[in-house]
Amino acid sequence: MTLDEESARATSLLRGKVVKQIVRHREQEVLIKFEDGSLMYADSEIKVEISILPID
Repeated sequence: MTLDEESARATSLLRGKVVKQIVRHREQEVLIKFEDGSLMYADSEIKVEISILPID
């Protein structure tokens, strides 16, 4: 699967989901819990930075 295909699949699976909680156990991981019980997990060998940009 290409990166573009992976991105499109993730976009499709996440469309309409509402974030319930973001959990950080370590600098290298992020767990996002959604209201419907779905989970999204990211893990890396280096620190993962979270950036959230407001929409004007």
